[in-house]
Amino acid sequence: METPAAPTAFRVTFNDYRQDPNDSDVLRRAVSIHADRLTFDSDHLALWLTGVEVGRFPLGIIESIHPEAGPDRQRESPEELRARYPKMGQPWTQEDDTHLLALYQQGERDLEALGKHFDRKPSAIRSRLAKLGLESLG
Repeated sequence: METPAAPTAFRVTFNDYRQDPNDSDVLRRAVSIHADRLTFDSDHLALWLTGVEVGRFPLGIIESIHPEAGPDRQRESPEELRARYPKMGQPWTQEDDTHLLALYQQGERDLEALGKHFDRKPSAIRSRLAKLGLESLG
């Protein structure tokens, strides 16, 4: 009998933004999923963890899939991230959207600078701009 593989975090990137299944207010170009097995059917990639399907994506939208770095890679904890980005995970307000739109229309395209201004990760700024129809994620 085959020994199950240890779960690995796989990073799946897409060729366009997709709505986050856990947060309808967020668009993503990539997701990380812990899985111990990958399978393919005629037009989908499925990720499995201990015999349960934990992700399914049409092959046509996948740009790449790769295991994330191993345990030697230090990732910031949610607390560390929240210290750097105090509004991380909080809903966007209408005022935030209006201000972001104004800055964007004035030519501000530096996601790092916008992230600092809004206390959010640069990837959150990119996602919000895409949700507002201003940036393509390509």
